[in-house]
Amino acid sequence: MSELRLAGLEKCYGATVAVAGIDLEVREGEFMTLLGPSGCGKTTTLGLIAGFFPPSAGEIYLKGQPVAGLPPFKRDIGVVFQDYALFPHMSAGENVAFGLRMRNIQTGEIDQRVREALDLVQLSGLAERRPLELSGGQRQRVALARALVIRPAVLLLDEPLSNLDLKLREEMRVEIAGLQRRLGITTVFVTHDQPAEIYERPATRFVAEFIGRMNFFSEANRLIAIRPERARLSAEKTGDFARRGKVGQVLYLGATLEYHLTLDGGERALVEAPNDGNAPRFAAGDAAWFTASRESCYEMPAR
Repeated sequence: MSELRLAGLEKCYGATVAVAGIDLEVREGEFMTLLGPSGCGKTTTLGLIAGFFPPSAGEIYLKGQPVAGLPPFKRDIGVVFQDYALFPHMSAGENVAFGLRMRNIQTGEIDQRVREALDLVQLSGLAERRPLELSGGQRQRVALARALVIRPAVLLLDEPLSNLDLKLREEMRVEIAGLQRRLGITTVFVTHDQPAEIYERPATRFVAEFIGRMNFFSEANRLIAIRPERARLSAEKTGDFARRGKVGQVLYLGATLEYHLTLDGGERALVEAPNDGNAPRFAAGDAAWFTASRESCYEMPAR
């Protein structure tokens, strides 16, 4: 039996359709990612699952039982919000304990579970600090501990890393994934990050453009797509796919060099070349060949 199932779930605000008939199953212990552009209904879907507002149609099943009519505190669901939503007047420990107090857990058990939750997210010793006395990463951990301390059947994460800087976001992504695997908790994660399968094998042009950057070329009634990091610049025609052009802008990005080209046919192209000292260097105005191997070329419908 699936841990979480959405059946024909819809949410409308007047004539505006925010969520249009989602059918989804999440198995026990699975880490499910919801991905899509801003405004496509990801956060609204999480809000429906959590019970923050009722659906216009459809049903939500948790462990096989319908829960669309239940208030949030009766759904056995933990939520971590994008802005963490910590109470500023409460300490970290009090924030973590809030959900337990709402469930009328005994004080002794609350204290023990709060200590365990803070230890789980590596915040032992910081229980007395208030949110403003914590770093962004520490506040994110408090919000995660608050969601986990109630021992939910399902954990909902609404872009919890978006307010962190790049380095900390990468670190916390690894930590959250490791924590989820260790606890085996069923998780639904809203993000703009790039799942490998979708990035490597996009089914449509929309998906390819949304997940990362892509070069598109029309050739013999088909659409060829090539990721910038899979392409190469060469002084001579090589590879299975080759187009001649002229280098426009060159961006130095530390680990990579980014070349913007205008091809002879007027098409624009982008190449990300590793800055490893092995790849040939080109300057703005240089003639060059945009090349790629057959394995680096995707074929897909135009839409």
